[in-house]
Amino acid sequence: MDTIWTFEENQSVETEKVDMKPFKPTGKFFEDVQTLVRMFNIKTHPALRENSYRTEQNVNASVTHESQDEQAQREIVALNFFKYRLDKASLRVTFLCLPSAQNITTLK
Repeated sequence: MDTIWTFEENQSVETEKVDMKPFKPTGKFFEDVQTLVRMFNIKTHPALRENSYRTEQNVNASVTHESQDEQAQREIVALNFFKYRLDKASLRVTFLCLPSAQNITTLK
């Protein structure tokens, strides 16, 4: 199965008819995104991938054992859609995950 996101493919998926009752947000934005991506049967938008926001320092730090507080401090606070075309399915995923993601305060 191809995992490369394309606007046309995601735009054509009907997400309004998907039963949302099983979706329980965890408050962890990227985990919630992946749950909805599977539920909607779409590809993950590049701006909604966790590795798009991880710096080299964060990657190295995740190898070591950190406390929950240190990991929470590394959570992203802004989503960046700059120079990306947005399909309606990815936009719906974003807005369904944002209310429970208390750390994210900015959309660019």
